[in-house]
Amino acid sequence: MRTETIPLPSASIGQSFELTALHFGDETASRKVYIQASLHADELPGALVCHHLRTRLAALSEHITSHIIVVPMANPIGLAQQLLHTPQGRFELGTGQNFNRLGELSLLGLTLRELESSNTLLGADAEVNTALIRAAMQRALAKHECGTQLEAMHLALLKLAFDADVVIDLHCDWRAVMHVYTTPEGWRAIEPLARYLGSECQLIANDSGCNPFDEALSTVWMQLAHRFTDANITAACSTTTVELRGQADVTHEHATQDADAIIEYLKHENHIALPAAPAPALLNDISPLNGVARVAAPCGGVVVYHVTAGDRVTAGQLIAEVINPVAHEATAIHSTIDGFVYACGLSRYTKLGDAIMSISGHKDLGHATLSA
Repeated sequence: MRTETIPLPSASIGQSFELTALHFGDETASRKVYIQASLHADELPGALVCHHLRTRLAALSEHITSHIIVVPMANPIGLAQQLLHTPQGRFELGTGQNFNRLGELSLLGLTLRELESSNTLLGADAEVNTALIRAAMQRALAKHECGTQLEAMHLALLKLAFDADVVIDLHCDWRAVMHVYTTPEGWRAIEPLARYLGSECQLIANDSGCNPFDEALSTVWMQLAHRFTDANITAACSTTTVELRGQADVTHEHATQDADAIIEYLKHENHIALPAAPAPALLNDISPLNGVARVAAPCGGVVVYHVTAGDRVTAGQLIAEVINPVAHEATAIHSTIDGFVYACGLSRYTKLGDAIMSISGHKDLGHATLSA
């Protein structure tokens, strides 16, 4: 194992941050896997999974056939943010930017400009095209100058991950069951991981439209294929955001289970040259991300949940109440769809418009797909 330390530019006098990347296997291997955790710095189940994953990969080092990179804590900036004793790792406090949104940093834009400026010709050979595009990405990322510390952190993570065949971004929800996000093109490569992890909800979208880390690396290939219709461009990078249950699910029991599942997946995909355990059955079929009903509070008050993550609901079913003890009122909330509750809010007090529950359904609801 090689430990790489990547310093980030200082944003203020006396302040410094750094990323740590752990490299396993042959770094010149033709295949690559990138795994990171806690890009939302207050989502810690993935960090603990990486703690256990590191031990397992080190013990299996002689069997690793691909270059595997693990970044146990991908957001040192967010780790340092605390307000009134409460960690603030989802949004940068200075700008309000979600740490899992790359903002103006566009891998597609950088790659297109580099392909154009270098007069790169893409043809009928998909493998050659993949190599040419990845080379253009590498040059573009190396040239890019960052204007903020946050952009520099995102750039450093992209430099580690841009040429990976598989990217696994470990997150968690508030209170939730295990669930995964990926693209239709990425599902074939990610499905075995969902099986090993015991994922209970598989959410699929072509593009959520808000430039999260995983999609920046996967959708760029689809977008390039649409731009260069005469060239043979395949989806060279399959990515997934894995939601490791809820924020409070930070236990060795869960983390060892999840680390073992990732190891079995790496064996299954021949990144580790050992027999894999049979992949379990998929617990639930895929659902469109646009089929998710985001339940918002109709008023402020105390939330009483009548269902919890892992429950199935039907349209019209009572799922929660918001209680106003001052006015002595109870406002009922009913499900608008038949579906599967995969996440619920953490706070038992809500304000008007706050998200309190997510329900996946199989019908495209035609709305924007991702919230903050």
